[in-house]
Amino acid sequence: MLDTALHLPDPAAPPPGRRAEGEARNEASAPAAPAAPPEAVLHVHGGRVLEGAVRIEGAKISAVSMLAATLLTDEPVALRNVPQLEDMAVMTGALRFLGAGVAAGEGRLDIGCASVDAERPLPAAWMNSVHGTLYLLPALLARHERVRVPLTRGGCSIGVRPVAHVAKVLRAMGAKVRLGETIEAWLPEGRFVGTTLDLQALYGEENNKFISGATKTALLVGALAEGSTVIRGAYWRRCIRDLCTLLRAMGARISGDGSREIRIEGVPRLHGADLALPFDPLVLGTYIGAAGITGSRITCTQASLDGLEVEAAALRAMGMHISVSGDAVVCHPERALTAVDITTEQVDSDLGPVFAALMSVARGRSSIEEVVWENRFRHAVELRRLGGRNRVEGRRLLITGVPRLTGARLMARDLRGAAGLLLAAAAAEGCSELRGIHHLRRGYEDLPGRLAALGGRIRAGAPGE
Repeated sequence: MLDTALHLPDPAAPPPGRRAEGEARNEASAPAAPAAPPEAVLHVHGGRVLEGAVRIEGAKISAVSMLAATLLTDEPVALRNVPQLEDMAVMTGALRFLGAGVAAGEGRLDIGCASVDAERPLPAAWMNSVHGTLYLLPALLARHERVRVPLTRGGCSIGVRPVAHVAKVLRAMGAKVRLGETIEAWLPEGRFVGTTLDLQALYGEENNKFISGATKTALLVGALAEGSTVIRGAYWRRCIRDLCTLLRAMGARISGDGSREIRIEGVPRLHGADLALPFDPLVLGTYIGAAGITGSRITCTQASLDGLEVEAAALRAMGMHISVSGDAVVCHPERALTAVDITTEQVDSDLGPVFAALMSVARGRSSIEEVVWENRFRHAVELRRLGGRNRVEGRRLLITGVPRLTGARLMARDLRGAAGLLLAAAAAEGCSELRGIHHLRRGYEDLPGRLAALGGRIRAGAPGE
């Protein structure tokens, strides 16, 4: 096992990029702080063929909104197959801070939200470490008439993380929302009121950035709203279906999830539920990418292609064999990888860095059009350090494959970029040193350790070892 410790943010820490009160004026006279120990890095000796089986953990993105949904009932909710990630530690820490009971063990969470303090401001450091904590706002407000939470700027640094799109949905359904360093929201009528939400009209050209969060917000508040709610232009990916599965298990009346129009018939109250999270398609896509870039055969257990159909088609077009046998996905390259053009209008943006790594060694010229995040290509310069050939043109990353990559010192600046760089380093000749590996703990259960168990030469250590 490598680098698996979970770290809950310090509640007293200032938000990222800001100084604690008084810090600036005391800088000149304050004694120098002792030097912090260097962060661990990964030393990756590339060129090894991987072989074996790996279990795919529960879906992180689904789990975040599902944890928020537990606030919609005063009865216990049990979630199983919960991934052991830092984002889960933050979300459960936030629930406990609000007064919820949370018992954890063996990938299971038992959560009771019979009594929570909806106006107790959560620590800003927690809100700023996971953008999904924003979904605590609509879930709290659906049961409590007034809510206060810190403004969240959390998540990976891949672009602006707005909150106004959530406020728009809440206002359209009857809430009053005041945005500042603290978000205050209240229900003048004591309950949300169903309505028809046209997300394309509501968000215009920036719809791709807002559609997921807007759909989740509408589902959370619409489940307990008075009357019917219709979401037109809804988000369709599997995380929405997963959230709806839990809400229906709690008694919500929802239809159309997985399509572009979802209908919700509000009910007076929801009850408890016991549900297992399905596998994480982004983790599965990462291991398929690992097999492709290293020329390996990997069997991914407790998985299927549900939620990964479009991405699997693109990977097959590159030369990957991907087959399903029972609850396992078997993957390996059946020929030399070749170029492909993708857009994150269809392919999940979170798998863009994995595709970028594969494209770096694929024959021909590939491209990735990024329609969601404006700063998603920060890994491109690091791929060039490995000998990759790429350039950014606006919202497109153009990549010309090279015969081989060569080890280098790399810096990961976000979660999915870290995964893509780790795969590229695993395929490169020689040794690479990957910094910024703390990002991986937010989305993978020990990705470096599991790749090492498959035969990769990967170890954590100090820089320069």
